[in-house]
Amino acid sequence: MGLAEGLRLRKRKRKPEAMSENPLVSFVVPCHNYGRFLPECLRAIQNQDFDAPLEIVAVNDGSTDDTAEVLRAAAAQDHRVRVLDHPQNMGHVATLNDGLKAARGRYVARVDPDDRHHPHFLRTLIPALESEARVGLAYGNFNLINTSGEVTEASAGVRHRGPPCVGNEFVELLGGNPICSPTVIARREAWMMTWPVPAELVCDDWYCNLQMASCWDFHRSPVVVADYRVHENNHHTRVSRDGSEERSVLRLLDWVYSRVEQRAELQTAKQLAKASIYARQYLDFGRKYFGHAMHADARRCFWLAWRSSPRLVMSPTVLRWWAASFLSPRLWRSLKRVVPGRRVEGRS
Repeated sequence: MGLAEGLRLRKRKRKPEAMSENPLVSFVVPCHNYGRFLPECLRAIQNQDFDAPLEIVAVNDGSTDDTAEVLRAAAAQDHRVRVLDHPQNMGHVATLNDGLKAARGRYVARVDPDDRHHPHFLRTLIPALESEARVGLAYGNFNLINTSGEVTEASAGVRHRGPPCVGNEFVELLGGNPICSPTVIARREAWMMTWPVPAELVCDDWYCNLQMASCWDFHRSPVVVADYRVHENNHHTRVSRDGSEERSVLRLLDWVYSRVEQRAELQTAKQLAKASIYARQYLDFGRKYFGHAMHADARRCFWLAWRSSPRLVMSPTVLRWWAASFLSPRLWRSLKRVVPGRRVEGRS
C-alpha cells in the first residue's frame, strides 16, 4: 500500500505520544509577541483531522510578551511541539529561515501565530501533493478575521472561483501575490529552493511563492482552509504603511527581470507581461496607501501605474481612487459620510 492509500481521516483523535518521530508534515510558526493569539494557532494545528504524523516547529524570536510561556506549556503537553529560541529579536526573515531549516517533514506549512488553520487543511491539500509529482505547492481559500477571531469576510480569495485546478502561476504571481500564506503547504524540497530567504525582503511569502512557481506547478483549491487575521499590528499592514513593502517588491521584481528563467516559455511570457506587471504592482501600492490615508503616495503610485500601462488604470474604481487622492484625508472622510448607501472603495 502506498503512502497516499495508507493515510486516512481520523475516526477518533490520536494521542500525541503515538506519533512517529518522522513527521509527514512540519508546521513552521515564526513567533514574535503574538502570545495572545498563539494558543489558538497551535490548537488549530493539533486538531487537524488528517491521520498523519506531524510536528510543530515554533521559533520564538526574542518575544517580550508571554510567547515563551505559551510555547513551554505547549511543548510540555505535546511532544510534537519543538521550540527554537532566539535570545534577542533577529527579525521575521531570520526566524522563518531557522524554522524552515529545522523542519523535517516531507511537506511544510508556514503559519504566523495570529492566523489559524481549519481542521480539514491537510485533508484538503495533501492529496494533490501525493498524487501529482509536478505539483510543488498546494493552497486553498481563506477567511478574513479580526482581532477577536470573528470572520469579517468569508471566502476572501478572489481567484478561488470554480473547481480545483493545477497549473503554472509564475507570471501571474509577478503582478501580485493572491496566495494567502496560512493556506499554503509545499514540498520540503520546494521550500529549500527558496532558502535562505534574503534578509532584506519583507515580502518573504511572495518571494517563496515566486521561486517555487519558477520550477513547479501549483494546485489551487476553492475550499476555505485557513483564517487570516487583519489588525493594526499585522505584518503586512505595517510594511504597507511604512513603505518597506513597496521598496522590497520593486527590488524583487527588478531582480527577477534581470535573470533568465530556466523554462523558455516562462522567460518569454515574463517579458511580454512586463509593463502590465509593474502597473499592477503600482496599482496595489496606490490602493494600500489610499487605504492608509497616505494620499500623496497613493497619487504617486497611480501615476506610475498609468505610465506603465494606461489601460489598467482606466477602470472607474481606480479613477475614483486617483481623483480622491487629490483631496485631503479629512475631506475624503467627510464626503463618504454625506454619501449614504454607497460602498466606497479604499478605506482611510
